[in-house]
Amino acid sequence: MITTGLIGKAKVAKGATTERRKQAGGRAAHGKAEAAARQPRRRGAESRLRILDATFALAHELGYQGTSISKVVERSGLPASSVYWHFADKDALFAAMIQHSFAQWSASLPGWSAPAANASRRDEVARRIRSAIASIASNPEFWRLGLVLSLQRQPGEMQARRLFKQIRRRVIANMADFWRQVLPRRPGHRADRLPEMLARITMATADGLFVSAQIDGGEDHERLADLLADMLEAAAVRLS
Repeated sequence: MITTGLIGKAKVAKGATTERRKQAGGRAAHGKAEAAARQPRRRGAESRLRILDATFALAHELGYQGTSISKVVERSGLPASSVYWHFADKDALFAAMIQHSFAQWSASLPGWSAPAANASRRDEVARRIRSAIASIASNPEFWRLGLVLSLQRQPGEMQARRLFKQIRRRVIANMADFWRQVLPRRPGHRADRLPEMLARITMATADGLFVSAQIDGGEDHERLADLLADMLEAAAVRLS
């Protein structure tokens, strides 16, 4: 009886060990399958980034009209089939480039949420403008590409330019919301449109500063940000 019991226990233990080995083998096979599936996705992401980088370099050199899929193929070193796998046409490629460069720029873009109750409005504006100018200086691709597309008029509205304008409107709306929260509330007052006006003049000044930096360089961004903040605060006080 004792011998039979020991044999039975040994069989159970052996069966449990075999099951654990099967489970471990299944997990290992599943891990290998996942790793194998990740490789094509990683290669695809790398190819897409190479195409975007090549397109941006060409757009900077040749503009929208001078950039073609064949030139992108040559510059990226990838086959045309790879370009068309990711992007339907040149317009879709430029739109993706706008989105990609905006994501890089917006990662360092300051928020325009309302400041603390005891914070100086002027100082908070200056801080946000300094951060915005610094983000443009460190990630100029979005601004440069968007202005190129905006200045090069085409017979039809390009998807890329339409996307750039949508993003700009969203940024302006965020700035306008900030001003609505920090300006005195006076329903029916002539300054109802003041928040949007202040947001638009900030955006227009950023455009000018970017173009000036491309032409002249060496601008004192800190000083220019403080000057713009003083101008906006003076306008807010006088018109609100």
